[in-house]
Amino acid sequence: MKKDEYRAEVDALRFSPDFQDRTVARLSTLAKQEEKPIMKHQKLRTGLIAAAVAAALSITAYAAVVMLRPQDVAQRAGNEALAAAFQSEEAVTVDETRTVGDYKVTFMGLVSGQGLSRVESLPDSITRDKTYAVLAYARTDGTPIEDDVPELTVSPLVEGYAPWLVNAWTLNGGVHSFAQEGMLYYLFECDNVEPFADRTVYLAVYPGTHIPPSAENFAISDEGHISVVAGADVAMFVLPLDEGKADPEKVAEMGFDTWEPLEMDTTEDEPFGGEVQIIPEPSTEFSGDGDIQVKDYTQTEIIVLPSMAPQN
Repeated sequence: MKKDEYRAEVDALRFSPDFQDRTVARLSTLAKQEEKPIMKHQKLRTGLIAAAVAAALSITAYAAVVMLRPQDVAQRAGNEALAAAFQSEEAVTVDETRTVGDYKVTFMGLVSGQGLSRVESLPDSITRDKTYAVLAYARTDGTPIEDDVPELTVSPLVEGYAPWLVNAWTLNGGVHSFAQEGMLYYLFECDNVEPFADRTVYLAVYPGTHIPPSAENFAISDEGHISVVAGADVAMFVLPLDEGKADPEKVAEMGFDTWEPLEMDTTEDEPFGGEVQIIPEPSTEFSGDGDIQVKDYTQTEIIVLPSMAPQN
């Protein structure tokens, strides 16, 4: 069919008066049906973006709280020398988290050495050889911590030594703590534990405010291995010490005795292996009974025990 003929045929078609209105309405309905999936997709995408932003903000806020560095804690405690030490190569980053009671405890890091703190009562020429550890506490339910006094005790423990013998008290421990943005930061110090580096050294955290270690929470085996008593709520962090810094001579100077279990004598009484002889002795003061002599085969002389015979 030629173009002119096709056009003439189309022009000859007759449409109903409402054809245009019905066509526009139909096209509008189809357009809306196609838009619905698109709108749902857009809403879903918008929701995911909002959730991602919220999560990012939450993570950022959380990091801003818990990522306070050990050097920041030392600086807040007013110890610039220690803050610098925590930025040195000698410092060790740990960042391990355990749960103790209602708290999440993060062991952030430690550093050991001399001259890391200045004591007003000591001359400048006297330096203290100390170990410093930084911990951060947060409540498991998210409740902010506002009190600077922790409800947990921190103490080092050394394998081979009873927990009640070598601990924060016998190692001249001390603490500095402060609350910030719902967290509690805890700067612990004690005598340098590096001389014990040839043994396993723990940093124990357990409930209570400055309570010395006892058999209620800790047990020690015959071989000197320290463990947590069944049912006790205790976190045991292993200190990452350099074994090359072990110093047995310095440990000996501290005067601590290594653990030795009590030896119980379980042997039964041995039967008497001697010989009893009755040797009469002429005497008018006794009624015929003489002194009792006991001859022990392990001895060369006679043991004379006085007689208990009654006198006349």
